[in-house]
Amino acid sequence: MRIVSIVLVCVLQSLLPGLSAQNLTLEVRGVEKVEGHLYVAIYSSEESFMKQPFAAFRVEVKNKVLVIPCEGLPVGTYALSMFQDENGNGKLDTGTFGIPMEKFGFSNDAEGVMGPPAYDKCRFDFAADTTLVVHLK
Repeated sequence: MRIVSIVLVCVLQSLLPGLSAQNLTLEVRGVEKVEGHLYVAIYSSEESFMKQPFAAFRVEVKNKVLVIPCEGLPVGTYALSMFQDENGNGKLDTGTFGIPMEKFGFSNDAEGVMGPPAYDKCRFDFAADTTLVVHLK
């Protein structure tokens, strides 16, 4: 009986990582200049969208297509925003009327009218391994 219990524990331990570990992979396309950093913000609710990210990070732009693994994100509903900071000043540069001068993108390739898109256009459900493709504009 003891051997059966040990085998059962070993089998369960080997299965648990596969059951609880979901991976979100971001595939970012539309990079024109291979320079600067890509800033990514992940939002977990409509109330926090474009105000207070659930998680945020930056990655160095090394290729025209970026593949970014996001590990440790719990199952849920999220929305993403991102921009490429080409000149290294840590912010999205804008011109007249607040029009972005650097490349940016949102989950679902959502687009806004006279500003960022609504949360509902950007949101996606994350419950299993997912690759999300975002095209910078």
